[in-house]
Amino acid sequence: MSTQLQEAPTRRSRPFIGPERPLTGFSLGRILGLEVTLDPSWIFIFALITLSLFGGLVRDYPARPAAGYWIGALVGSLFFFGSLLLHEMSHSWVARARGIDVHGITLFFFGGVSRLREEPAKAIDEFLMSVVGPITSAVVGAFFMAIGLALPQGTISRGVVGWLGFINLALAVFNLLPGFPLDGGRILRAAVWGLTGSFAKATRIAAWAGMGIAYLMILWGVSQVLFYDRLMNGLWVLFLGWFLLSAAQRSLGRLEQQRLLDGFRVEDLLKPDVLRVSPDENVERFVQEFVLRTGERSQMVTDDNGNLLGVVTLHEVKSVPRELWSTTFLRDVMIPWERLKTVGPRSPLVEALDAMNTSGINQLPVVEGTTLRGVITREDLLRRLAVHLEVGKAK
Repeated sequence: MSTQLQEAPTRRSRPFIGPERPLTGFSLGRILGLEVTLDPSWIFIFALITLSLFGGLVRDYPARPAAGYWIGALVGSLFFFGSLLLHEMSHSWVARARGIDVHGITLFFFGGVSRLREEPAKAIDEFLMSVVGPITSAVVGAFFMAIGLALPQGTISRGVVGWLGFINLALAVFNLLPGFPLDGGRILRAAVWGLTGSFAKATRIAAWAGMGIAYLMILWGVSQVLFYDRLMNGLWVLFLGWFLLSAAQRSLGRLEQQRLLDGFRVEDLLKPDVLRVSPDENVERFVQEFVLRTGERSQMVTDDNGNLLGVVTLHEVKSVPRELWSTTFLRDVMIPWERLKTVGPRSPLVEALDAMNTSGINQLPVVEGTTLRGVITREDLLRRLAVHLEVGKAK
């Protein structure tokens, strides 16, 4: 499945800074132009699939050397995650071909996500991005099936390759289920969007369908555990259903946020009295006069005309040895403004919230041209949302 990564940060993040990679995970570097990251949950799922495949090989091909089972299971798991990566890369390649910026890919517990800068602007873009994933998995599955048929019968290698073919075909079919955020749900959203012209209505219908599928999966998983004594299979389906349910509910929540913030601009909530420091201040004075006195962990660096030059945070301060604080200037350690996520005063509020969620940051500099006008914070945005929700309930 492929979705835009727009979760609120789960731990303290560096303010203002918009990373190209997610907050957690292990980077694999760039693969064919895309930054690829492994979420920590991937380690658990890799081990689980390897053990499951090992058990299946022992059952289906008895009396073989143990090393053969382990090698087959490890190779099979690696190729499976390689096929997941190819599935996600196909989404990202099509997105880039349609003019959508993609930061990279993250593989995690239940598959992967393409980290998009924004949602598709057209229904046809959504359709093409979504349909290519199941097609890729189906082609990969057919490829492995064909190789498996050419291998000698009764061998572990044939069993592993056959399993890879089956699991990729199953992945293609599963992803075509018409529920958001599965690829099939995105295809459904694209179809409704194209027919009605309403992205909001299409998202709502696809999310409701996703929630329905998720509830059915949860019920199925519970029944497998309680009535059929299939603990492992039942738990798999149960947790996958829970994941889909959570994702569908989040998409509805984001849609409601967009509705509540519609018509409001960043200038309605920006704080103009943001603290500023000169690039010619040394680190020693910055810590003593600004950080310790105000309790703020970061400060904007501007010139005499109010132009934004960058930002300096405790992270940069701690990278400088204590004995060099008095001779190190902020201009030497600050993060230049080109690396900062910024927003304009006339930008829609929902655009600011999306930027914070996508990058995992809690506040944004508000810049007009190169002039710093203030900052907008996640706290103020959420407070505005809470007020609108409260007023809505009172009506």
